[in-house]
Amino acid sequence: MSTDMAPARPTLRDVGALLRQADVQARQAMAVPALVRHQLLPEQAQALREDDLSLTGGFVESLAVQLAKALTGSADLGPDIARHAVLAHAPTTRLLFARAIEARLCRQSSLLGHGTPELPPRVEAQVGDAQDELAEAAMALIIAQSRFLSRAQAFAIDTDELPPETLHGLVRSCLAYLQERPDSDPLELNRAAAAFLQGFDERRGRPHRLMRFCHLFELPRSAEAWSLAENGASLTVAMLERTSGLPADFLFDMLRDADLARLAVVLRACGLETDVAAGLLQGLAALASLRADALPPAADLRALVPEDAARLVAGWRNLDPLAHPGALW
Repeated sequence: MSTDMAPARPTLRDVGALLRQADVQARQAMAVPALVRHQLLPEQAQALREDDLSLTGGFVESLAVQLAKALTGSADLGPDIARHAVLAHAPTTRLLFARAIEARLCRQSSLLGHGTPELPPRVEAQVGDAQDELAEAAMALIIAQSRFLSRAQAFAIDTDELPPETLHGLVRSCLAYLQERPDSDPLELNRAAAAFLQGFDERRGRPHRLMRFCHLFELPRSAEAWSLAENGASLTVAMLERTSGLPADFLFDMLRDADLARLAVVLRACGLETDVAAGLLQGLAALASLRADALPPAADLRALVPEDAARLVAGWRNLDPLAHPGALW
């Protein structure tokens, strides 16, 4: 069969090219390379992994099918929406790539003896028989984490993995594409989009439940409380997100750096002691299959004053064009 008869769908190569472009644009807008590379050691970030790109492509297709059904009542336009709307929306592409990295790290945690990623010991310990708010938040988080990982195994993802502003922007991108089609009904599309967004409740989503648990757990800073084996990858990054004010997709992107230099700045900005930060960096390097000897040495971590690191991180927040306010409690 000739190639021009093949169905239009996002291929791994398409996803990779667009992700690389979005990654470069995000880095340029946030001035991350110039700031961090100048402050610490590294020269280049780790190349994008093919398994991350493949999973991102599955996430793109999964979202596109859900949006096609919601906006048109059929999944037929899913491949077109994937190419022309989902992949064209930079914040969604960036976030889906971060979710792919997160899923990989969660799978890797069990191989390193950190327990099952669906049941981080820190979260599981809060369930028990208690009926308090923390126990309820822990149970909700376990359920949400289990669903995220099981869906990721099938190369699928739920819309509630996107923050509201990203989802709204993605729906607008879909509408813009669908309304250009000659057979489109703009009024009907707008009604369908409004109904879809009205039914979205971010409180049901895993990102909100991670932040809720962090809020109730009061963001500990002791070495034991920051143990990667106790918290797992998702909760560890959520704790850093809430403490630093940086979005999770930015933090997961840092785990691609061969030396984790940007993450070292974040850990010091969050007030972690040198030994705690060094241990966490080593654990995350093992989780991300990075070389431990490439990490910033303890002497560099001690020399990195928390106040200086905090000023640098504040600059990243101010320069981030995709930044959004956190949940209000």
